[in-house]
Amino acid sequence: MEIKEEMIAKIRSIGEEVKFNMGDIILHEGEKGDKVFVILSGHASVFKKGPDEDEVFVGLVGPGSVLGEMAIFLEGERTATVRASSVVRALVFDVDQFLSAVSKVPELAHSVLKELSKRVNSLNRRIVNVITSKLMYVIGMYLLENQKEEAYYYPSEERIAELRIKKFCAEYGVEVSKIEAVLTTFQKAGVLSLEKSSISADDGKEDTLYIVRFDPNKLKSYLRSIAYV
Repeated sequence: MEIKEEMIAKIRSIGEEVKFNMGDIILHEGEKGDKVFVILSGHASVFKKGPDEDEVFVGLVGPGSVLGEMAIFLEGERTATVRASSVVRALVFDVDQFLSAVSKVPELAHSVLKELSKRVNSLNRRIVNVITSKLMYVIGMYLLENQKEEAYYYPSEERIAELRIKKFCAEYGVEVSKIEAVLTTFQKAGVLSLEKSSISADDGKEDTLYIVRFDPNKLKSYLRSIAYV
């Protein structure tokens, strides 16, 4: 989140000015957030932990940038490490000071609300992506476990599996539309091909049968790429 100079001027007397030398840690990922910083001058680098716990550079922040405000409102841990890339001068606010600033400056309150809304929307998208990725993994593993060799006139590395939609949904408790959406995503990614037909289910009602053709190695590779989303 960034705020303009006029807004900084209105809250300057509430906070305290601090200085960080190049290389100093301003925020540390995983720590409890109990302070907010507003950069007055200088720049800082933002890092997040990667899968192997190594630091991954994600961006640069400068004058006007507000750091740590989300941890205050969400009462959580720091989500990134911020390290000074030059000499940095900043205003620091404890929880009470920052809440006082927000209550006294409507423009700041509006900026914070906008940022909170963005974070919530982003979190919702991530949750949807995680759910979809897990479902893709389940379907992919089902295909691999139920694969069989195709007739000789198809490429030797290609396998075939049958997927009865309603039966699968009943076993795994998933909606038909979500299964079909995942199969379509696989197809668009070039991981498999589909043939769709109607058949009679065990209860005599109509079910949808997908004949799925795929290269097991290609499917496994794709599943590995989404397993940690």
